[in-house]
Amino acid sequence: MNIFSSLRVYAGKWAIKASRAFSEEEINAVDHASVVDSQYGNSVCFVMKSGGQTFIPLSTNSSLSLGDDVDLSKAKLLTLGREGDTDIYRVEA
Repeated sequence: MNIFSSLRVYAGKWAIKASRAFSEEEINAVDHASVVDSQYGNSVCFVMKSGGQTFIPLSTNSSLSLGDDVDLSKAKLLTLGREGDTDIYRVEA
């Protein structure tokens, strides 16, 4: 028996699967976006024109700081993946 067949294998590092600009439809749905503190570190808070707000964590490679406004025409939406986990999203700005 191989010892490794009975041990749990942990997922590897998250890797970028896709990177894209925010669409005009997405940009037009947002009243404003800014960097806020969250349980995942810094996140982008999107205040929606239709009401309410939603959050996407900020990429660790981003240069923005807490309180900065996010220019969605320049920001990118990253899709990250790793084996065994559901894809996650990050904003790079």
